[in-house]
Amino acid sequence: MKQQPYVLQLVGYSNSGKTTLLTKLIPLFEQSGLRVGVVKHDGGHDFEVDQPGKDTWRYREAGATLVAITSATKTAIVEQRPTPLPQLVERLTQAGADLILVEGFKREAYPKLVLIRKPQDRELLDTLTRIVGVIAWESGAASKWPEFAIDDTQAIHLFVKQQMAKPTGK
Repeated sequence: MKQQPYVLQLVGYSNSGKTTLLTKLIPLFEQSGLRVGVVKHDGGHDFEVDQPGKDTWRYREAGATLVAITSATKTAIVEQRPTPLPQLVERLTQAGADLILVEGFKREAYPKLVLIRKPQDRELLDTLTRIVGVIAWESGAASKWPEFAIDDTQAIHLFVKQQMAKPTGK
């Protein structure tokens, strides 16, 4: 039986660098042999993945609750409902992910790296659970947790690999 993937949240306020950091970390994990899944929380917006006028968009507009599209290289399923993070994690687990990186979902209970861009962002450190480290734009953001510079992707990559290697991966 396959081991459960390690789930790690990257949380911080808007424009703290979460997406940019993830796009730099993903290739490092993939190159080290891990299959990476990513979940993005779009906090309250009504995002669109379909292009207006295209077939899948037309099916959804016609009232289909579930629309899937597949090609020789990829598959996508659009559901007309929100899906809780644990269910998304389970789906990525079933798809074979070794590491699931979650952008956002601050209130969920998975291990978290907290991004601190401005001094006032430090209040997150008092309100969040399961913090394992801090990624800061300026040093001195954290005292209780390991701290990494926003541009030190190699150190962050190694730290996450160490977290994954802990007995329970938690």
